[in-house]
Amino acid sequence: GQLMREIVNADTEYKLGIEFVGQVEGGRWLVRMKGIEDKEDIGQLLLEGGLVVSKEDKLVKTATNGVEEMEVVSTSGKQDTTAIAEPLIMSKESLKSFDPSPVTKVENLTPAAAATPLMGPKILRGVLPANTTIIAGVCFMETPNKFYVCSSACVDQFMSILSSSQSSTPGLVDPVVGTCCLVMDEDCWYRAEVVKLSSQTPTATLFLLDYGKTVTSPVSALRPLPSDVVSTPGLVCQVALRGVKPGGKEWAEEEIAGALLVMDVGGETQFKVEDVQVDEDGNTVVSLEDMDGNDVATLMVETGIAEEDTKTAEDLKLIPGSLEPGLQQLLVLSAVSPMELYLCSQAQFLNFSNTIVPMIEKAASHADPVLCPREGDIVLACEDQVWYRAIVLQLLPTSTVRVNLVDLAITTTVSMDKLRSAVFGTVKDPVVAVSCCLDSWVGENKKMAMEKWGDKMQGLVEQYGEIQVEVIETCEGLVKVKIPQLEQKLGKKEMSRAEMLKIKLKMKK
Repeated sequence: GQLMREIVNADTEYKLGIEFVGQVEGGRWLVRMKGIEDKEDIGQLLLEGGLVVSKEDKLVKTATNGVEEMEVVSTSGKQDTTAIAEPLIMSKESLKSFDPSPVTKVENLTPAAAATPLMGPKILRGVLPANTTIIAGVCFMETPNKFYVCSSACVDQFMSILSSSQSSTPGLVDPVVGTCCLVMDEDCWYRAEVVKLSSQTPTATLFLLDYGKTVTSPVSALRPLPSDVVSTPGLVCQVALRGVKPGGKEWAEEEIAGALLVMDVGGETQFKVEDVQVDEDGNTVVSLEDMDGNDVATLMVETGIAEEDTKTAEDLKLIPGSLEPGLQQLLVLSAVSPMELYLCSQAQFLNFSNTIVPMIEKAASHADPVLCPREGDIVLACEDQVWYRAIVLQLLPTSTVRVNLVDLAITTTVSMDKLRSAVFGTVKDPVVAVSCCLDSWVGENKKMAMEKWGDKMQGLVEQYGEIQVEVIETCEGLVKVKIPQLEQKLGKKEMSRAEMLKIKLKMKK
């Protein structure tokens, strides 16, 4: 709609003629625009310039009153013979006194006006899955904590849906909150979800599924959805920008205006959307980086548009790793007991080596030192000149700490000067080492299993060696596995009464 207005108003001296071709479904008139003097076809110019796509409209009523027959070339390039009305030329002065009522009554010519209102279907909104990375543009923004992105991979799909939606299905809509229909905005029909109904006036508040904007419309102006656009979920996803907050309690108008400019909202700028996580409030939080590698949040802070939103170590959470069910070859990272085995796939270990380790190295190079660590803190720890993600287990004398290198499931001791503060970007990847329990040992006493087998496990399985594993299931965070090769070496897990008594006496000491 905006593009069309710019073209039509580009030259106020340039006169346009309107050819009324006929009516399409829904009662709208199909027209062609031509220059009065040069006979240039505006639609054909838009097609040749790549600004629009071709679409054929099915006429339900042609313009035959007082007209002459002439050939019309449709936007698809086919020749068709259709009755065309005489060109209508209107000056700005005549527009002021123009009575649009004859045009608005066109709907009375179709039987759809008397049809029973239809309740629309429900369409899922777009959702950005956690731990994904996409290239996307920003379509609409309310604040930096609530804006909508659309993947560049969905552009063709968006154009197809938009094109299909312009031939609105005739009929009225029975608006029910949560159902969907078509609504007109900026001279275009969009798929929309009804989010609110006015009890005083017959108006509805609707969310545009492929735009992100919320609009209001008279119920009588809504139209049913074409059947071919119902099955596709909304194309935009609501997200919040990580690392920024307003200068006050709420986002000020000038802050929002600056963010609109930086994110080029509604423009053609593409961003790398990464570090996708869902916070405790259910918000999808992301990091944005432009194609030149500039972090959007950092840019907004540096230019004074927003303040930095720093989180404490208490807010950091590690994402547990997972394994696909089924028989497979896995790496043994650590074997503590039959009830505590740490395994990973070759793909997970390659991701650790090629992605996680370089990312941790980079983060540690400019991270703050950890001056007062506490047990349970997530930190970055250096072991043999390599930085790892770690959890503080115990504070020791002489400025040393005992930590667990979570991705390798290794416990080690490092000095305080080998610790750095972890940030949200360092915990975006799931932990590589997946804690597993032999299926035949589920429900057994973990401490007793550790007492009996803890010092023997290293001789039973080779660290970093491959072993055939059948992953049974993951239940309440516990990954159950079967490893026949290991279970044969363990033999029967039952303990004699004497062995159980010895272990209990040791545990009491």
